[in-house]
Amino acid sequence: MKAVIDINVLIYDTFRDSVFHDKARSLLDRLEEWIIPLIVIYEYVWFMKGLGMDTKSSVEKAKEYLLQPKSDVIVEEVSDLIKALDLISFEGLSLSRFNDEVVLSIASKIGCIATFDDKLRKQALARGLIVLPQEI
Repeated sequence: MKAVIDINVLIYDTFRDSVFHDKARSLLDRLEEWIIPLIVIYEYVWFMKGLGMDTKSSVEKAKEYLLQPKSDVIVEEVSDLIKALDLISFEGLSLSRFNDEVVLSIASKIGCIATFDDKLRKQALARGLIVLPQEI
């Protein structure tokens, strides 16, 4: 099975003391393919910077995800960006949801998303997507 990976899965996997570390690790282990939108990699690097992580550790961890044989890092298409912007406008969402809407746009093509974000999970389920993990 393959799934689009949201940033929080990578974050929970990265930090052993995080509340969902074991679930994130298990989920990634079970998946055959990780579809990682490029925007998620950007978010991950900026998150690590925001935490004040040292550059060397942050770079090494980001490269682990990029070079993991299961990873398929994909570049968003213009249609994904337009769809995200249209949904933000149509649903009256904040522009702060842009990244999530881009991830959802890509997930709608794959049919499955891996996330621990409650809002994103609800939106994905409403759009008929498989959401992993099934329970959090």
